[in-house]
Amino acid sequence: MEQEAFVYLWYDAPNKKYYLGKHKGTPDDGYTHSSTIWESFTKDTIPEGVSRRILAYGTDEEMCILEHELLVDRKKRCWDRYYNESLGDPRYVDQYGENNPSWKGGISYDMKEYYLRNREKIMAQAKEYRLRNREKILTQKKEYYLRNKEKIKAQKKEYSKEYYLRNKEKIKAQKKEYYLRNKAERQGDSALDRFM
Repeated sequence: MEQEAFVYLWYDAPNKKYYLGKHKGTPDDGYTHSSTIWESFTKDTIPEGVSRRILAYGTDEEMCILEHELLVDRKKRCWDRYYNESLGDPRYVDQYGENNPSWKGGISYDMKEYYLRNREKIMAQAKEYRLRNREKILTQKKEYYLRNKEKIKAQKKEYSKEYYLRNKEKIKAQKKEYYLRNKAERQGDSALDRFM
């Protein structure tokens, strides 16, 4: 299979958002993404908590079609969790898109089926990439953290506050149980029976 292009998925963990795209080239050629709403970065300045997974390789046309199909699926299910604004490369969206009544299938992949058929290969490639670039990835994470220390602390504080507000009752119940268990441990075995 010709591997002139690939479909990738970025995950921005701090914001819990994704960006799905296609690139004609190789994963190591320096390209990151073309989003106009997500922050721009280079392969040497990948923000901490941001990671990329390669989903598939193939010809440029195949990857354009796959990208479009995946984006259509995401738009139906979870578009608010994506930085994407369009449904892919317009050259192929128009030609092979969901709104073209003359399209009979063309070159298409069922992503789940493709992934299951090639799972071991995809996982091996991802592992190899992480191992090959371990030092670089760690350095980028460290640099990002140092550059954005205050921002990250503020995000963590805000997340903790939101988490507490969402789970207030659950946290109170856990604290109460912890307090009662410790009290029972101090009082002896008979008091501990209700926790067993």
